[in-house]
Amino acid sequence: MRTSPRGVPSLVIALVLVSGLGAVAQEEAKNLADVPALLKAHNRERAAENLDPLTANPKLEAAALAHARDMAIHDKMTHEGSDGSTPKQRIELQGYHGLGLAENVAYGAKRVPEVMRLWMESPPHKKNILGDFTEVGFALVKGEDGTPFWSAEFGKPMPRLDPEKAAADVVRLFDQERKQVAKPPLKNEPRLATVAQRHARTMAEHSEFRAKLDDDLTPFDLVEKAGYRYKRIGQASLQGPPTAAEAAQAWLDEPSNRESLMGDVRDVGVGYALSEKGIPFWSLIFAEPRR
Repeated sequence: MRTSPRGVPSLVIALVLVSGLGAVAQEEAKNLADVPALLKAHNRERAAENLDPLTANPKLEAAALAHARDMAIHDKMTHEGSDGSTPKQRIELQGYHGLGLAENVAYGAKRVPEVMRLWMESPPHKKNILGDFTEVGFALVKGEDGTPFWSAEFGKPMPRLDPEKAAADVVRLFDQERKQVAKPPLKNEPRLATVAQRHARTMAEHSEFRAKLDDDLTPFDLVEKAGYRYKRIGQASLQGPPTAAEAAQAWLDEPSNRESLMGDVRDVGVGYALSEKGIPFWSLIFAEPRR
């Protein structure tokens, strides 16, 4: 990425996050972007490539506005906030967590057709406009001398999975790996599954990893209270994987987990929940039952 010399309309694309600005600057610098016209122009380009349309997202617009303000105040087109923030940090500061994030920025263009022409003539920016995104936010802020600074933030939100299906998919993927080492299929054990789901929900509610639940019990305590008896048992948590396939792979990539899952473990329980901010949390309990 680069910043072009002043005087020549320039564009840049990147992953976005929000800059910190003073309260006065935030109040004075309004979003001058014609959002409907920008959205229509972007979707016209996507339709020409048989791509689904983008929809406007207020959190992405807030991130775009914060960054456009920052660029205008400091008279500099850049992807790094004046506070050192990255695009990802600025977007997540607005409470948006996605599978993919990208940013287009520009300065000097006066109207929507002009900035669209500049972006579409730039391969990286065109790639973002036609990228695997579903939502977008736009902002235009003018600097002290009237120079327009543009920001467009693209995102694709985390999918919201059905917990039961997600758990079944994870177990199915484990079984595919176990088949390669001549191990029998795992059992999705109801008591383990109930505890794992409760643990995942607790982590999601607090947006953090937790070894204990709100009643100060561990998942192992709850397993024993449910009457499940085991020779050995293990538990592993994840934050972030958006799909069952990525969660299963993350667990299998951890050597000690893989050793257990490909060994004498027979029963598993998988929990999945999304936090209020849309961050996935996963809990896995695996055990060798006592016969």
